[in-house]
Amino acid sequence: MMQQINSKFFNEFANKNITLDKPFILGISGGPDSMWLLNLMKNQNIIVACVNYNKRADSWVDQKVVEDFCKEHNIKYELLILDQCEQEKKGNFQKVARDERYCFYKKIYDKYQASCLLLAHHKDDLLETYLFQKQSKRKPRNVGISILNNILGMKIFRPMINLWYKDEILEFCKNFQIPYAIDCTNLLPIYTRNKIRIELAKCKNNQKDCLINEIHQVNKDLSKKNQIVESIYLDFEKSNFNYKKLDLNHCYINEILFEYLHRNLGDIKISKNKLIGFKKFILSQKNFKSFIINKNLAIFKKNKLLKIIKIDKK
Repeated sequence: MMQQINSKFFNEFANKNITLDKPFILGISGGPDSMWLLNLMKNQNIIVACVNYNKRADSWVDQKVVEDFCKEHNIKYELLILDQCEQEKKGNFQKVARDERYCFYKKIYDKYQASCLLLAHHKDDLLETYLFQKQSKRKPRNVGISILNNILGMKIFRPMINLWYKDEILEFCKNFQIPYAIDCTNLLPIYTRNKIRIELAKCKNNQKDCLINEIHQVNKDLSKKNQIVESIYLDFEKSNFNYKKLDLNHCYINEILFEYLHRNLGDIKISKNKLIGFKKFILSQKNFKSFIINKNLAIFKKNKLLKIIKIDKK
């Protein structure tokens, strides 16, 4: 059975042309999903990165599960321990925790010159994210979770995202005696995601399969849309961003304008209201009117072209 599991698992690497000859960083929490991932990768060139958020009184148990496994299998191990009080002072815990986690991963990624960061997302995580996106009415370029993406210059790979549901992973851990810890807060309805997770747990896997198929169809449709947006944006770019070349009545004009802002302003959050304001700015007949992005940046219209400039604070 393990041979079939390994074959299925490592086929995901081959399908994405990811070779096993370079170091991998594994984000391991101590939960069943990440410990199952660690078990599958234990004979490869890996470095485990573990974060203890100290959010729970028993969070040391999760940490020890990871440490003990790494010691037993002679695996390189890096640990970040966070101060709960300090994290809470910074605001939204989930966002702060995510930022701290990825900064830590990046540090380890660069230290070992890794080829990929592997994360243990599975099919239930995919569904949770999709339902969360629907509930919050978000409109991403792709729904769910991508098997491959890039964060902070790191190549992120999620080899289990299309393979197994949570209950299957729990069964594997039981059958192969893989140690793990349980985060009891995941089952408390304190976050929107937790509420979705609790509802999903009531569904059978064949019901979940229907939702997975829905995700694939939505992404197929979005891919066609993204190709159209990309083509129009590239023409816009070739015109040196001549806004007179844009059809402002195009059904995807908001997406096209978002691409312009996103690609040319860097990592700046673009709200719906900001996008609406930008569109009104382009429609305005006042040629030299500026559109303020933030305290540092503005966009000007000059000779039919859009120009991004830094604001002089003097």
